[in-house]
Amino acid sequence: MHEYIFIVDDESAVRELMNSQLSFLGFTTRHTGNPEQALTIASSDTPPSLVLLDIEMPGFSGLHILRCIKEIDEDIQVVMVSGLHDLGTVRECLRAGAYDYLAKPFELEDLQNTVARALERRRLIRQNREYKENLERMVDEQTQEISNTRDIALLTLAKLAESRDSETGMHLDRMPEYSQLLATALYDSPYAFQVDEEFIGWVYKSSPLHDIGKVGIPDAILLKAGPLTLDEVRIMRTHTTIGGDTLRSVLDKFSGPTFLTMAMHICYSHHERWDGGGYPDGLVGKAIPLPARIVALADAYDAITSVRPYKPAFDHQEAVRRILVDKGKHFDPILVDAFMRVQGDFAIVQKRFQDKAASASV
Repeated sequence: MHEYIFIVDDESAVRELMNSQLSFLGFTTRHTGNPEQALTIASSDTPPSLVLLDIEMPGFSGLHILRCIKEIDEDIQVVMVSGLHDLGTVRECLRAGAYDYLAKPFELEDLQNTVARALERRRLIRQNREYKENLERMVDEQTQEISNTRDIALLTLAKLAESRDSETGMHLDRMPEYSQLLATALYDSPYAFQVDEEFIGWVYKSSPLHDIGKVGIPDAILLKAGPLTLDEVRIMRTHTTIGGDTLRSVLDKFSGPTFLTMAMHICYSHHERWDGGGYPDGLVGKAIPLPARIVALADAYDAITSVRPYKPAFDHQEAVRRILVDKGKHFDPILVDAFMRVQGDFAIVQKRFQDKAASASV
């Protein structure tokens, strides 16, 4: 059944009169003298668009029925109909959600105008809701498109840095997985209040940017196979500030924090040490941003278990041993404890990428 009007009145003569008048005006109607049926119909798969509801019926209060209808479906418009001229009751019905009030006896024109306005109000309410839902859907789609574009930009920056140092293999693929494992393990730690799904997602996406500053390091230093001189070490260490300053220059053009804020902190501080012996600023303990502390440990694990020009790859157990030795020195003790809870998962990730690299070389 399409849009229809439901007449609820215990007086059959009134029901028949309104039914005939509304039918004459071209409206589809249903009617009943049983107030309980009004609630059954309102709860059905084909509820009415408008209810013409008598205020006083034997054993039932029209006000009670009105409130029940509005709880079932607030879009159903209700016009109260009564021969009583009690303004207090009228006001109470309007406060409870009734659209209007018709006093018996009423003229055909009054009925037509009241019904037309009530149905138009329902149409506008539903139209506005549909518009809002469509707008929210469009915003969600645009937000997703922006998010995808942002993620591509982040990965492009990271790949640009990696292209300068081909010896690191699949470092950028492993780093987000290690960082995510460690961040997720913090749910069960004193840092749980800082960790939510958004935080973990940004650690995953921002961690590959930790070394983007290496694009500013000369090839003679970046690709040197032997030990670096003191001057070369000093220059190599500037990759932290080169990366951080690059992202800060972008952030300075926008008001408030953006998605690059975490990546900037990671660039600056992933070589800081818990005991203050790191660089570039010698930060101590919790003065080092938590995402940078996470990436520092993940980066160390990857460095230990990967081949580098100056060292062979060590196994997982050796990486665990070295990280435990550096607990409270290089690494945040709470992060080391979290790492130990998921170190088996680190081994699985490391093995998966090792097998993938082996397959690619065949």
